[in-house]
Amino acid sequence: HELPPRFYRMVYFIKDPTKFITRSNIAQVVQFGVLKAGYLARAVSSASADDAKAPSSDGANDGTAGSMEALLRLVGSVYLPQVINSGSWPDAVRKEFLAYTHRFMANLTEAVHEAQGRTVLYMPAEELAGLSISKAAWDKHLTRRLETTLIYWTRQITNVLNRQDCSDSGQQAGPLVEIEFWRSRSLDLSGIRAQLEGRQVADMVAVLSLAGSSYLAPFLQLKELIQHEAVAAQDNVRFLTCLEEPCKQLSKACPLEIPGLLPQILDRIRMIWCLSRFYNIPERITSLLKRLSNEVINRCSAALRLGDIFTGDVSGPMDILQQSMAAGAAWKSCYERTAAAVGRHCPRPWDFDMGSLYSYIDAFLQRCRDLLEVCEAQLQFAPSTKLPVFSGTRGPEVERNIADIQVAFQGLVKQLKGLKYDILDIKAIQWYDDFNVFKVGVRDLEVMLENVLELALDTAPSLQGTLELLEGFQLIAKRDAVKRAVQKHVSVFYGKFMGEINAAKKHFDLLRRCPPGSPLLPKYAGAARAAATLLRRLEQTHGVLIAVKPMLPSVPEEADALTAYELTHQSMQQFIVNTHTEWFNTIDNSISKQLQDNLLTQDKADRGLLSMNFNPQLLAMSQEVVHWERLRMAVPYIAMEIQAQREKYRVLRDNMLMVVREYNKVLVALDAEERKLLFDRIRALDRRILPGVSKLNW
Repeated sequence: HELPPRFYRMVYFIKDPTKFITRSNIAQVVQFGVLKAGYLARAVSSASADDAKAPSSDGANDGTAGSMEALLRLVGSVYLPQVINSGSWPDAVRKEFLAYTHRFMANLTEAVHEAQGRTVLYMPAEELAGLSISKAAWDKHLTRRLETTLIYWTRQITNVLNRQDCSDSGQQAGPLVEIEFWRSRSLDLSGIRAQLEGRQVADMVAVLSLAGSSYLAPFLQLKELIQHEAVAAQDNVRFLTCLEEPCKQLSKACPLEIPGLLPQILDRIRMIWCLSRFYNIPERITSLLKRLSNEVINRCSAALRLGDIFTGDVSGPMDILQQSMAAGAAWKSCYERTAAAVGRHCPRPWDFDMGSLYSYIDAFLQRCRDLLEVCEAQLQFAPSTKLPVFSGTRGPEVERNIADIQVAFQGLVKQLKGLKYDILDIKAIQWYDDFNVFKVGVRDLEVMLENVLELALDTAPSLQGTLELLEGFQLIAKRDAVKRAVQKHVSVFYGKFMGEINAAKKHFDLLRRCPPGSPLLPKYAGAARAAATLLRRLEQTHGVLIAVKPMLPSVPEEADALTAYELTHQSMQQFIVNTHTEWFNTIDNSISKQLQDNLLTQDKADRGLLSMNFNPQLLAMSQEVVHWERLRMAVPYIAMEIQAQREKYRVLRDNMLMVVREYNKVLVALDAEERKLLFDRIRALDRRILPGVSKLNW
């Protein structure tokens, strides 16, 4: 049977057709389970794009992990029980097949749960079912399979025990990663311990012990070691939990807040060093302190915006850099105070390698000092705002009037900005060579800022671009000639803006007289959307104008242009509102009664041909609703209810059109004599069609 295209959960039952079900054998004859959407749909059926979006109750990831989990459920719940309970397979074939299958299931179980951060031991459910320990020990095939499972468990447990730290999380990870690692390790070890204490493991150990397996002793040693490591992990989590809250605050802090959070974190690390039974070894404390140093670096790096440094807006970055340097100094001073307190009150002092502990923070502080020097050069040699882009035939002349120093300095800044590595990456040692080149270039620069920038505005691509350039010119305008040029082009801009307003009014008047007749646009919403498009074009220019207007000089044309804009804006908005109100009033609550019409109609006068009986008013209303919703306008409740089932009606209409087309195709193809010959067939077809004509409705 094929799976349905959509489902949320599906309960399945599989019965052996050769056996009769009784109360005693139902567990062996019938297999059952629950399939969840998102798993089996990807693993078994060729799901469509819509099927891939089916909901999953446990939020499993899509892709490979979900497919593997689906395969694990499918094989473990459906296929494997059938093979185990089947009596038709030859015994040798079944045993060999089960050996390979269990090996595959062990690998698949490990892969699925490893993706979820857990270690689960695969336990074949049927191995010892119905067998005594002594009888199972004499079964060589069974003991060999049990030994294979035991070897696999031994490897899994060894891998878990060898993961003593979270070094895989990256060198720049913070203390929260360390806490989460030990919490995950504690849960993982506790889960393994619970599995090892189960009845099935005890039975397997008893069978292999009686069989004299040589693989049992290493496994039992690991089992005891798991007990110890689980206790150690739980103890580490208990102590590290006290760091979680302040470390969370640190992970969200800005550089200015970091010095106030460091003392309480270091005091708690000191408490762990003094009281913990398992975590208070120098390697782990040193790693935790390095992660705390990494978190300080990460928070400072996250707050620093390199783009602002390269564009000349350096006031904010300079504050962040100074705060970052203060945070780094506070970290070192807090550590030194805490280390001194540990030396006074604890039998074991913090005699860690200071060079290794301070290496990252010292490198980051030096990087901050270098970037602070770049910011100071920006303040001296470049404007604090982004300069406009000059183009056209007068571009070279404009560049000469700006100042060669700014061009040269921007070239140096572009070299730093175009570096292929992260400047804040303290392990990028090539920064020192690149920064030395920058410093040498800065020494040779001179300030030569000139005027005559007006003609660059001729190359502006739009009114918005013109406003941006005018703002930049006003910021760099220091002489009267530049200011007069800016004022002149502001007047020109308002003239162009007035022309755009008049053009929009002309199109709007034409729209009101003759609404758009496109078949793709409905009557009311189509006109409103056309007006909204004109309005949005004016609003974009006006929005940029309002943003930069405080920086521009006042001109006489300003008041007329803004007044014309407000009048046009109000007129267009009122047209949209009136059009919406007019459409809103055309929707009658009784329109839903049209859904009670039969699906089909049959024209007896025209050879009995069928036609779909879906009211055109409903189609028109559906199109109107779609466009009004895009305009964020209100929709009548009855229309909203009908629109909520739009997809259902679309599918139903398509199906009805298919029925009509096929039915009419048959009737049209037959002449009168052929109809008489196939009268019984046509009557049978009519009986199948009749419910759609007389009973079923939309």
